[in-house]
Amino acid sequence: MSDTSNGRVVEVINFLATHPTESFRLSEIAENLGLSHGSAHRVLTTLTQAGYLLRHPKHKTYTLGIALVMIGQAALAQHRSIDIARREMARLCEDTRAQCSAYAIADGELLLVAKEGAAQSHTGLGRVGEHRPFVPPLGLTHVAWSAQATLDTYLAGAPVQAGAKIAAYCRQSLEMVRARGYSIVANGPHVSALLRALAERPAARRDETYWAEIGKLIETLTQPEIQMKNLAETVPDGVFQISAPVFGPGGNVDLELTLSGFAPGVSVSELERYTARLCAAAALTSAEAHGQSPSGYPAAPTVRRA
Repeated sequence: MSDTSNGRVVEVINFLATHPTESFRLSEIAENLGLSHGSAHRVLTTLTQAGYLLRHPKHKTYTLGIALVMIGQAALAQHRSIDIARREMARLCEDTRAQCSAYAIADGELLLVAKEGAAQSHTGLGRVGEHRPFVPPLGLTHVAWSAQATLDTYLAGAPVQAGAKIAAYCRQSLEMVRARGYSIVANGPHVSALLRALAERPAARRDETYWAEIGKLIETLTQPEIQMKNLAETVPDGVFQISAPVFGPGGNVDLELTLSGFAPGVSVSELERYTARLCAAAALTSAEAHGQSPSGYPAAPTVRRA
């Protein structure tokens, strides 16, 4: 297959992995991924013959095949931090009654690899297996402790429409995240609108108008919607999410654990406790997965109001 065909194979598997309990006809897959029926048919036939997909004999719909189970198990064996994180996330959600998600970077995008709990407010951040563009200011926790060259590449990835103001906000935010060891994002209409736009079907990302719209939405973000100064900062709609890093053996960020969907009226003292618990869960996951925090990471992130 050509590189383009290989990319289509990946897109089909990613799409179906995001909807593990659903089945789709060829036309539905083609529409969601922006493929011609001919291209979709060739990819689906190849994957079905390999056992990666299953085609229903009567309904002519496609689902994930059993051959992917072996691949998934092998991948989890190589990435122990995900199973450890799931355990800690479940405990965290039981304690906080919020929702906890784990994100990784895959193929230059944010990938939701695990989610626990039911949000008490706000819209959920997506399905396990969903990809989101990894563009500033998303995923600050993943890059905050990276080398300067990596930071420059990350910041340069913002859509042109985002502008210099957002670049300045992001640089300030990275400093705040590094200093305290975790991230705090305010809830607000602009960040909600951005997340809704990012949830567009994958085919939309090939369209220049999509990126122009994303850039305009990023430009509307306020500083607190990118990074709050502290948990007690006065913002109209409260806290959207709090994130902490899980480090790998090389000091890189393997996962970003994120608490969101807080109950309405949650107090600052409760948020402080939630943040301390989140940081502890991330640190325990790092330790059990033999992760090592990089130089400059706070030995024990301090949760305080100012």
